Amino acid sequence: MFDALAIDLGGVLFSAGKEYAKKEWIEHGYDAELIHSLLTSPPSMDLRKGIIQDHEFWDIFFKSKVPESYDIDFIKQAFYRGYLLDDDIVALMRRLKGKVRLVAFSGNIPSRIEYLDKQFQFRKLFDSEVYSFDCGATKPDIYFIEYLIKHIYPAETANVVLHHGTPLTGESHQLFKSLGKKILYLDDSVKDAAPSKEYDINTFIYARGHIDKLYEKYPELKE
Repeated sequence: MFDALAIDLGGVLFSAGKEYAKKEWIEHGYDAELIHSLLTSPPSMDLRKGIIQDHEFWDIFFKSKVPESYDIDFIKQAFYRGYLLDDDIVALMRRLKGKVRLVAFSGNIPSRIEYLDKQFQFRKLFDSEVYSFDCGATKPDIYFIEYLIKHIYPAETANVVLHHGTPLTGESHQLFKSLGKKILYLDDSVKDAAPSKEYDINTFIYARGHIDKLYEKYPELKE
């Protein structure tokens, strides 16, 4: 059995929310492509990394880029409520609780995390959480993976200092690879998950409704 199960929020614990939100925006007569482009823009990445605050993104940047008639609060709420909890993943987590360390990871923004927890109380399912706004990096930055490993194994990596833009090398790299082998990492994106392979993390690309494929590859998860 693995030491830790790291679970991506958007796309694994929750369905990808943007498609549901897009439908609401279109029904409201809004330009969904424009909104989507703003939600994936460099300032949105800065928000995810914790470089700018929620109000700076929505009330200053976002508001300046859309027509005055657009209801920013409606757009935001549609974006927040688009997620649906994956019951198969929740059942897996409840079965493994206390047996392995359950770690959430996400590049989501703080206010959306808070909204989802109020709706689903998902945070109590986890033992700990790693967010982009904690470490200043988003997926697929390899720093995010290094930070995740260091978070899971603080004692073993206490003497290793991480640096943005400078991946680990030498003994530190080998140490992190040895620890990565003890982690199972669930993501829904091949691109986002790619850096996990650098540290020999057991990586599985999950698709909603196909939990059976996860059990086929890792039957010990059902024991």
